[in-house]
Amino acid sequence: MSTSEKIAESALRLFYRQGYHGTGVEQLSQEAGVTKKTLYRHFPSKELLIEAALERRDLDFMTRLEGALVAAAAKARPLAYINFIEAWARSEDFHGCAFINASAEYADASEPPHVLARLHKQKVLTVLERACKEAGCRQSAVAGQLFLIGEGLIVASQVGGVQASLFEAARELVCALVKRTEEAGSAKI
Repeated sequence: MSTSEKIAESALRLFYRQGYHGTGVEQLSQEAGVTKKTLYRHFPSKELLIEAALERRDLDFMTRLEGALVAAAAKARPLAYINFIEAWARSEDFHGCAFINASAEYADASEPPHVLARLHKQKVLTVLERACKEAGCRQSAVAGQLFLIGEGLIVASQVGGVQASLFEAARELVCALVKRTEEAGSAKI
């Protein structure tokens, strides 16, 4: 791992735990095990480090998400998304979505962290569209509905902790969505 990667990885952990504005450069350099001078040589501003950390998070998250979906049978991929979120929310280091957190701290839609958050969420939606298509869902709205259910679960888990009843309700909703699209598809035949 290069020094830049090491700095970005350690910064991501701190930003994710403490927030972007709540994490100082001194703490970032200490966590990475480098001097502030070295940190600034690799990342001339904290904002550039935030962008690098979010890009790293995007790559890691999308790899894990796509892996979880591909591991499930095609028909089960919409439910696999809910299972993926629940497993993530139950992990010891869950602090919500780094991108939702970034867009909250950088509320102006033109700020780079907010832009990266929007791009990340578009990628997630694209992956869900593909998963729903592979599952046989004929209505394009299903992926958007699945996306909204997932986003709600992420925020609810961050704010109130993991509630099994919410995940069970989400699974019931997803099953109903998939069933509805199957019925709509067979009615057209």
